[in-house]
Amino acid sequence: MTLKTKCRIGGLMLLCLTMLKARAQYIFNPQFEKIQPRVSFVPGIKVIRGETVVIVPMQKNSCPNGTVFKFNNGELQVADMRSNDDGKTWYQTGHKMGASVYQFPQPDNEAIQHSFKTRKGKGPGVYEATFYRSRDQGKTWKEFTSIIRLPKEMNWSGVTDRKIIALKDGSLLMTLYGRMANTVGFSVQLVRSTDRGKTWSFYSTVAFNITEKLLGEGFCEPTLLLLPNNKMLCFIRSSGNYPASLGSSNNNDPTVKMPFFYSKTTPLFMSASNDMGKTWSNAAPVNDFGVWPDALVLQNGIIALSYGRPGNWLMFSNNNGVSWGPRLQFYNDIYPPDCGNYMSIAEIAPNILFVVYSRTDPNDNSRSEIVGTYFQVKKYE
Repeated sequence: MTLKTKCRIGGLMLLCLTMLKARAQYIFNPQFEKIQPRVSFVPGIKVIRGETVVIVPMQKNSCPNGTVFKFNNGELQVADMRSNDDGKTWYQTGHKMGASVYQFPQPDNEAIQHSFKTRKGKGPGVYEATFYRSRDQGKTWKEFTSIIRLPKEMNWSGVTDRKIIALKDGSLLMTLYGRMANTVGFSVQLVRSTDRGKTWSFYSTVAFNITEKLLGEGFCEPTLLLLPNNKMLCFIRSSGNYPASLGSSNNNDPTVKMPFFYSKTTPLFMSASNDMGKTWSNAAPVNDFGVWPDALVLQNGIIALSYGRPGNWLMFSNNNGVSWGPRLQFYNDIYPPDCGNYMSIAEIAPNILFVVYSRTDPNDNSRSEIVGTYFQVKKYE
């Protein structure tokens, strides 16, 4: 056997081994589409519900939010649980992951995330936040302090929250929410980083309120979505909506004292930007209620949006957020722990949505499990 032949055989063997090691992609069971209760549709969009898998078994949990992130290598992480087979099986890692992870494109693969809280820095309008950086697909993280600079006349106090996204020039945008001068309730701001998250500077104000009439809390829990046409959307909570939750002490009589302090139901809002986040439209209701929204654009161009309380919901848009449907409630919990309707979404295969959320023990609302449900989202005429 010649050396050339040996090399060819060796190359083929290496190729076969690589193919065997490749991560098998999730295959959605086509039988689910034949079961009527699993299918919701409107002209243009059909949504089929798949199976549900348990990620974190039932246990005591005061804030059981469902945070999922898909790394560049295809692996998923929820809290401290990891999956390398699109969510079919899970194993425990040595660290928990939050809801703010951003990963730079391949081959860089560096990831950063923030820790939600901010603190006063040195000087007017200067704040600090704890961030974490990973260079091994999120397996280990190193802590660092990030500096955030806002106009001092804002007199701002608040938190970093939710997603970090990248612009075409490589800079990063991150949302904050908090209180600022001459406004009522919370407001949403954008900050920009050009040094991979080390420092952030004020970029724009997305939403604020100056009247007492409109909102319960103000604008909070924002999530950014960048569309393929460079339009940017921001989905924003405005109230906790506990009174409407199943199992609350009284769902109808506002004079009865509730076991929580948010007694007003106000809309889930959406604001849009056509100039990469520099200016924003007036925030307008996109749904009657909703907390902790999460959004993504599927491979087929359909926008998927998740939100909660009361219950867990998904809704979809085939025209860049101009109109929405179907709107489907896929789970209705009893009165859950505070984060029981906090969920997030990831596209784990083309047009296959993986929704991660908690389910409360019906006999003990201090106990919850974290699960994930698959949905196939099709273009449909």
